[in-house]
Amino acid sequence: MRYRGGRPAILPLLTLFFTLALSSTIARAAAEATEPAGEKAPPAATNPVPGDAPAKSDKPTDKPTDKPTDKPTDKGTDTPADKPAEVAPPVAGPEVSPPQMVPSLSHDLQFGLAVLFGDGYRIIFPYTSQPVDCGDAHAMGARVCTNRAPSFIDLQPSFGISQSWDVLVDLRLGIEKDFNTHRQLFVMPGFRYWLDTQSHVKFFTTIQLAYDASKQNTSARTSSDFGIRNSNGLMVEIMRNFGVYAQFGETMGFVRWFSLSVDAGIGVQARVP
Repeated sequence: MRYRGGRPAILPLLTLFFTLALSSTIARAAAEATEPAGEKAPPAATNPVPGDAPAKSDKPTDKPTDKPTDKPTDKGTDTPADKPAEVAPPVAGPEVSPPQMVPSLSHDLQFGLAVLFGDGYRIIFPYTSQPVDCGDAHAMGARVCTNRAPSFIDLQPSFGISQSWDVLVDLRLGIEKDFNTHRQLFVMPGFRYWLDTQSHVKFFTTIQLAYDASKQNTSARTSSDFGIRNSNGLMVEIMRNFGVYAQFGETMGFVRWFSLSVDAGIGVQARVP
């Protein structure tokens, strides 16, 4: 190292280095002052050294660091996603009244007693060719006799063996005297079938045997006759134990002579229990 006038030559070098450093500092400060805010480039990332914690920056970042959560921030408030689905209240239907006990209108297991008043018309075909008094005053000895049958009253006990079937017996008593000066006496057992048993208005039909025990005024005719009978009618049930009915019937006899009688009547029936 050379010395000039007894002072070291390093002083000019230090002065030059200090001048260059000051110029560089002033230039950097001017550049940072003129750069717009928010456009500063982030510092270059450095490779982390194993075992060292990453360096923390004091500058705030533009993006939030915390991720939003689905949990509500305030207690007592629920988000729409957390609220349970509202269940619609059940629609109130019409009020259903308890079933009411309606009395049965069928005649099952009921004892009945009916009374019927009627009248009819009769046609008789004698089996013999000899003149026979068969009740036709205008054609004595005719092959065919036609006349009005005497009015009668029917007493009819019955019992319901099912909802649709009754067993019955018609006891017919003549109110007027017949052409033989005696009153009619018929016994007609059989069965009756009911249509629409629970209706207040119901139809019925019967099938019966007919036994004619009417007395005769001559021994030329047998004192008894047998045949068949059918009646059809309509009953109106006033209540479970009482009804009013009308019927139309046909009776055929075969033994004494062949006879066909038609009759009609109106009656009432009472039943227990």
